Amino acid sequence: MPTAMTQNRQLYNRQSAGDALSIAFELVATPALFAFFGWLIDGAVGTRPVFTLVLCLLTAVYAGWKAVKAYSDRMDAYDRKLPSRRVDNELEASDG
Repeated sequence: MPTAMTQNRQLYNRQSAGDALSIAFELVATPALFAFFGWLIDGAVGTRPVFTLVLCLLTAVYAGWKAVKAYSDRMDAYDRKLPSRRVDNELEASDG
């Protein structure tokens, strides 16, 4: 029978896998969707492939930036929870 710690770890792993899948989907689907809209705009205006490329690249850069920012924020929060970091923070708080 799994212990509570093992069950918590399994839940955390499932949540992490879901987060990774959602980020991967967002990195692919969002630029593809905006590229399609750009293709429609290009077809209406007659400026192939200007809007397709611009919208695809802008959303790809934004999605990448958003993924890196989310990862960085998550790692900062994890770092603050580390026992060594908590001791350092408590020492700084007592000195100041």
